[in-house]
Amino acid sequence: HSFVEETVDALLNQEHKLVELGAAAGSVKLATSAANAVGVLTEKQPGNPHVTVRLLGKGGTVKMVASGIINKGERLTWAAGGNVASAATGFLLGRKLTQGASAAGDVIEVLDNPITIPA
Repeated sequence: HSFVEETVDALLNQEHKLVELGAAAGSVKLATSAANAVGVLTEKQPGNPHVTVRLLGKGGTVKMVASGIINKGERLTWAAGGNVASAATGFLLGRKLTQGASAAGDVIEVLDNPITIPA
């Protein structure tokens, strides 16, 4: 889905990170919580305010950026900077499919299956 950045070039080099709706209609910015996340940034060109966002909840897989060590199969939630971290409860975005343990900054493949698990 195509959106514009809330602030031009604020999402430059932020591909595969979670985004939320901005203040203006049709705008996005880095997500500030799992509950606010609407999708994952897939494309941003310098100087162009238009960005492409892969909306969450569409099924299949999507690439996201790990905030730290995440093992294969762990459920994921939002982490600072639009990244994802492992979590057992709360609003969960999906499950890590990439083999092995990821490190901070790794791009991982995630099964897009949002679910809320009470604490």
